[in-house]
Amino acid sequence: MAEQSDLTRVRLQKGLYIVKRGGRWYAERCAHGLQTRWSLGTRDADEAARKAFLGANQERPESAFPKPPPKAAILTLGKALEEYEEWYRKNRRDSGRKRLFPVLHVFADALGDQKDTRTITRDDIQGWIDSRVDGRSPVTVRGDFARIRAFIYWLARRKNAADVSSCRGIDKPKDEGLTKEAPTPEKVKAVLAKLRPHPWLGDFAHLLAETGMRPTELLGVRGVDLRGKLLSIVPWEGRQLKSKWSKRVIELNDSAVPILKKRVDQMFDKTRAVFANGTGDVYKEPSIIHLFLEILAGARRAPVPETLKMTLYDFRHFFCSEHAAPGPQHMEIEALSAYIGHSPASTQTLLRWYADQRALRRGAPAALIGEHKEGKVIRIAKR
Repeated sequence: MAEQSDLTRVRLQKGLYIVKRGGRWYAERCAHGLQTRWSLGTRDADEAARKAFLGANQERPESAFPKPPPKAAILTLGKALEEYEEWYRKNRRDSGRKRLFPVLHVFADALGDQKDTRTITRDDIQGWIDSRVDGRSPVTVRGDFARIRAFIYWLARRKNAADVSSCRGIDKPKDEGLTKEAPTPEKVKAVLAKLRPHPWLGDFAHLLAETGMRPTELLGVRGVDLRGKLLSIVPWEGRQLKSKWSKRVIELNDSAVPILKKRVDQMFDKTRAVFANGTGDVYKEPSIIHLFLEILAGARRAPVPETLKMTLYDFRHFFCSEHAAPGPQHMEIEALSAYIGHSPASTQTLLRWYADQRALRRGAPAALIGEHKEGKVIRIAKR
């Protein structure tokens, strides 16, 4: 080989090189993730190549060192959103996707689609939250933060491409508003009476009031899910659940059992939804809402009377408020939280949004000490 003084690295064969450092040549071998280098003791390129071939098969553990791992490819915020939306479409409810991704796209626009997700900091998230405060309620802003946090956690756990600590210590606006009052039992009874003539919507609303289920959960209940008094709320191809806590088994009360059992007994295919549409598929909640409001109003596009103005979700609010109140129907907050599909340890949401503030004035708990009796007053004379 003719000497080529301008070269500092020459490839001899796959994984074998000679490298010039400070005028001297060294052999360098790369195999099985290890890089080995040893001195050839010459300044001549031809002699270095000859010695490198001779010593290529010799073991030199003392000079071996791990080959540095390749740098991870940058995951941009725009690309991460595409992957998250694809994953979400396969694993979560479509209604949640429609609320989630408009917020995430606003977040990505603010930080830049080309931003490396690994460089998102607490200051980035705090600045974006602060920009959302004007013109939006605290509840909306806190909900937006929860969506951003879920996205960051997904990146960290599934892509190893974010720092979860960036979501910690974020200052969020406080909600000082009052909780909406739950409908009274009298109002619920009036609404149920209005719905009763319908072939199935009256039973549907009655079960919402007696079980506290989310409307989408009850729409997906199948005949096979009922076993005596026990009802399984599980995901299947026709219905996805809101969270892992939504999957549960509840015991129905004496009012709910006969309503649901009667409808299940009339089913030919009990693997389908009890309240299925004409084609046997699960109803979408918006379709039920339109029908619900139309019946309460008495005509299409007519206003609903104030005495009957309710939403389907108000039945869940009514259930939780009644069972959080003192009295024979009272349930412990932890048990009530698990029954409606919340985390048993998450009672703040239940107390904030479902427990009716009027419940504290509906009655007093039973006495623990016993009846108070007036004792004899003993007067002590002053000395």
